[in-house]
Amino acid sequence: MPNEFLRFQLSPTIEHYRKQAATKLTLVSRAPVPLEGAEQSEFIVFRGGEGLRDQVAVKVGTPDANTPVLVRLHSACLTGDLFGSLKCDCGDQLREAVRMMAAQGGGYLLYLDQEGRGAGLANKIRAYKLQDEGLDTYDADAELGLGMDQRHFDFAAAMLEALGVNTITLITNNPDKIDAMKRAGIDVVGHRRLFGRENPSNLRYVATKRERAGHLSE
Repeated sequence: MPNEFLRFQLSPTIEHYRKQAATKLTLVSRAPVPLEGAEQSEFIVFRGGEGLRDQVAVKVGTPDANTPVLVRLHSACLTGDLFGSLKCDCGDQLREAVRMMAAQGGGYLLYLDQEGRGAGLANKIRAYKLQDEGLDTYDADAELGLGMDQRHFDFAAAMLEALGVNTITLITNNPDKIDAMKRAGIDVVGHRRLFGRENPSNLRYVATKRERAGHLSE
């Protein structure tokens, strides 16, 4: 397959601008949105980050900023979150994180517009086609000229700061997210692991995340 998607190296000036722009956020709207299993929830919409896209902080329950707040960084996954795709465990992780926060009295789920590990929906579906032909999730992205992970989390840290949250317990299996939050100035005092259901269609995907990206296992 011809490689039509080539990576490029950002210049220091462009990278500096990107970092500055990523943390310029505006709170544009908020309203209560009762969720299944977490009726006391509120959606808080920020606009900004790369591309001036909308990013959502879902406030579950009554998180106390005077203690470490439960936080989940969840990158959008249209196929898994909305349609229940069996190729990943994203939908399970999304709903379990909300249930976990509700059971603990509160937390924030940041729903980030970074589909396909930041590659976008079209590239994600292209990668799915390559996976169907035998490549794993990371090799498929490499075939498209993409890195293992295109996401940034500096604007997620800016969202937390705007909400008055500086000390967190992060719900994640991904050590890179913990490191990213620390680099952005958030005090990560602990983490909790989060697992979705495994099935024949996502076994290789889940195993590849553990073996190649260092995701934590049970």
